[in-house]
Amino acid sequence: MIGRGKSGEPRVNQVLRVNRATVFVLRPEPPAQLAANEQVAIAAGSTYPLHSYAYADINGGFNGHIRVALRDRTLGPGFNTWFVPGRDIQVEADGVVVYPHEDQESMSVLWINVGTLLKRRPLDSTLLNPSETVAVPRGRTFDLHSYAFADSQGNFNNHIKFAIRNTEDFVNGLSTWFVFTPHAFVTLDDDVVFPRPDPNAFILRVTASTIFKRRPVASSQLAPNEWVQTSPGTELVLAAYAFADAQGPFNGHIRFTLRYVRDDIAGFNTWYVFQGHAQVERAGVVVFPRLTAPTPPPPPQYSGRPFRLPGNTSTFYTDQPIIPGGNFTWGEATRDATRIPENQSIVNNIIGLARALQPVRERLNRPFQVNSWYRPPAVNAAVGGASQSQHLFGRAVDVQVQGLSGRQVANAVMLTWPGGVGIYSNIPNIIHLDTGPRRFWGF
Repeated sequence: MIGRGKSGEPRVNQVLRVNRATVFVLRPEPPAQLAANEQVAIAAGSTYPLHSYAYADINGGFNGHIRVALRDRTLGPGFNTWFVPGRDIQVEADGVVVYPHEDQESMSVLWINVGTLLKRRPLDSTLLNPSETVAVPRGRTFDLHSYAFADSQGNFNNHIKFAIRNTEDFVNGLSTWFVFTPHAFVTLDDDVVFPRPDPNAFILRVTASTIFKRRPVASSQLAPNEWVQTSPGTELVLAAYAFADAQGPFNGHIRFTLRYVRDDIAGFNTWYVFQGHAQVERAGVVVFPRLTAPTPPPPPQYSGRPFRLPGNTSTFYTDQPIIPGGNFTWGEATRDATRIPENQSIVNNIIGLARALQPVRERLNRPFQVNSWYRPPAVNAAVGGASQSQHLFGRAVDVQVQGLSGRQVANAVMLTWPGGVGIYSNIPNIIHLDTGPRRFWGF
């Protein structure tokens, strides 16, 4: 039944549905941090009519909670506004789930890239009490409910503010911490989304089937745990590379150090590769080995990894545009040919989405970084995607647009985009676009 507000306009019936036994709290903190009169235990299956709800405000998310205002109801000591753990509930409007939205279920992950300190306040560690810091090692990860790099007062002194998603991962019982920005990064669907990737970073590209080595010697001199096989087309972001040191060259090898801990190989970030089997690039230009011979003839039209698509007899390449002359490639849609569509229908959906994206790319005239396009069911489940995510059908993409926030891009496409447009306070750089039903969220 649809009610009517004072203006006579139909009123949407919003309902809070509790999926798991949980605790409503007056402040978005763990129950152990609150007084008994600041919390109310709620049974699974409970429902409450809502006046309104929010999953963030101008200062960011609510530490893994949503804020709800009950309609015509109060709980505990007579309050109608409470905070509820977001993972325990859903919000329905006229029977349709409106929270969590399609990709609010996808998890962003904070990676600790350098052994560092988590802090309760974004200050130099010398200004904090020991109780306000916790040491964490390189490689530690946290599934996030939200993160932010600034609020209405400005940035956080070059720190990332983050709220941990799962109660069992809280640090010292607390969900919200700060970490020095150069010591960590955030990924969504395994792509770095903050800090924004450096377009001038050095990239190691493997050009032939080869091995990475722990020492720059012939492979016959290495123990089995000192090398790993790698294939042509492998691409890695580097923190540094060298072809010699004070003692001389590395026996015809490149020594490289990986930028991101998530790319570590067998637990190590520094390896060697025979320089005849790889090259270092910067902004698409080969910087090592330097060309000394005359410029070779142009390469084939496409030089990326070859693969096949269902319903097609020809070979496709990861650097091949999805539509002729377009900016979006099959490598972006298939995560470098590691996510091959299951059927021709998905292939057609990818092509349709590329056709819809291209005019947006041309109008904004800025580079797009694709963070997630097609997701097979197993991948979608692993990253926490919605069970009926448009990503499963090749109809959805999460992108970053250089120099623009997700909200700015959404405002630019709102009137013309044919399907879904979503932005998230917990992933501020990302916009979700899909060619499913026309709908909007996060505004």
